[in-house]
Amino acid sequence: MADHADALGVTPTHLTRACKAATGRTAADLLTERVVFEARKLLAETSVPAQDIARHLGFGSAAYFTRFMQQHTSKPPSALRKRQQKT
Repeated sequence: MADHADALGVTPTHLTRACKAATGRTAADLLTERVVFEARKLLAETSVPAQDIARHLGFGSAAYFTRFMQQHTSKPPSALRKRQQKT
């Protein structure tokens, strides 16, 4: 969050308040949603290994990426990729 706020020239607190006022959601919620969206897209549309997607999205490890995706989608990256390949 701090990196995004710094890039915008505001404090993390200000960024969170502005996002909350504009959307009703915190900046962290919006960033999480964006990361999940991008991960799903990369898993569905590319054959890039999940560990490389994790690194691209800023995760420190593939294991953390897997836990994050499972927490937010109820499925690990491998299941999300298989699901998209079937459709």
